[in-house]
Amino acid sequence: MQVTKVARLLAAKACTVMALLDGGMLKRQKSWVKAEPPAVIVATVASLCQMVERRAFSLQSMRVLVIDEVDFIFGSSKQVSSLRKILTSYSAASSRQTIFASASIPQHNRFLHDCVQHKWTKICTKKERLHVLLSLLERDAPKSGIIFVAEQSERSKKAGNPPSTTVVAEFLRNAYKGSLDVLLLEEDMNFNARAASFSEVKGRGFLLVSTDIASRGFDLPQTSHIYNFDLPKTATDYLHRAGRTGREPFSRLECGVTTLITEDEHFVLQRFQNELKFHCEELPLESMFTFS
Repeated sequence: MQVTKVARLLAAKACTVMALLDGGMLKRQKSWVKAEPPAVIVATVASLCQMVERRAFSLQSMRVLVIDEVDFIFGSSKQVSSLRKILTSYSAASSRQTIFASASIPQHNRFLHDCVQHKWTKICTKKERLHVLLSLLERDAPKSGIIFVAEQSERSKKAGNPPSTTVVAEFLRNAYKGSLDVLLLEEDMNFNARAASFSEVKGRGFLLVSTDIASRGFDLPQTSHIYNFDLPKTATDYLHRAGRTGREPFSRLECGVTTLITEDEHFVLQRFQNELKFHCEELPLESMFTFS
């Protein structure tokens, strides 16, 4: 009831919030659910399972699932079997965002690994990161920008996969609808190809997709935005990437550096901040998209 009260306050009448109570009220609540389907349901694991099993509603269209005190629930033999049903049988991880919350999840990296293995949740994919990048470009409308991507690993090369730079550049050439030219600069390019790419960006608007080869020595004053599609290896590399913007003398051009990270990469960016004495403003993933 406490959580429901706060949820209704936050919803501010924008959507219906309903609490499912344990005990003898489930039959009455089933009729309430059918009369006015809620957008948000607050429930115990047991009451939620009972309502699904009684066909009061389906969880297949559920978009966000929050499990609070998850370590306690997984430690309870009574609740864990019901929770497993919610996570795997009654809904699919591929169609929802899953949030496991607790102040005391033991060995959280191992816990996350187990969650993925059991298909209770999923990690953000490279494809999703591409769409986040596209949304950032549409939001920022850079004068020109450099998108830094990690170098291709030897393992990836042996597997015959295309370099990440090529994947990102091809995606933007197909999906980006702005006025900037999408250009590519790769480590393996010969001198003439590199020189051609460099001459193309001089004096015009561009989106340059590159590895760290563009982080040193390149002076492109019109660069207003830097996007770290992949994290650099060191704080020094981060500094040199960021130094490609803000180079136009006496300019009032708004500049920025944006880094795309997953939750398990957060500590790396924090280490860079501590070492270089700067602070990042965190932009939640949800704010990049408009859901319908």
